[in-house]
Amino acid sequence: MMYGLIGRTLKHSFSKEIHEKLGYDYELKELEPEKVADFIQKKEFSAINVTIPYKETVMPYLDEIDDHAKAIGSCNTIVKKDGKLYGYNTD
Repeated sequence: MMYGLIGRTLKHSFSKEIHEKLGYDYELKELEPEKVADFIQKKEFSAINVTIPYKETVMPYLDEIDDHAKAIGSCNTIVKKDGKLYGYNTD
């Protein structure tokens, strides 16, 4: 996966359609709670969005978290740069 969205239930999401209109190949990946850590740690993506209920769950697996996301206590965007994962909150 290059770009995408992770969450538990994504049937309601318009993210795929929106991002593909912007020219991105974008995947929706539904994950059960016990699969989140493994998915993040494998780092098999370039950048992902994170939705409920995993905005807090992903934080311990990130190499760096920006100050805004730290203050809020949740990340909704993860970007991989030079093999490291950086967390942001764009809400």
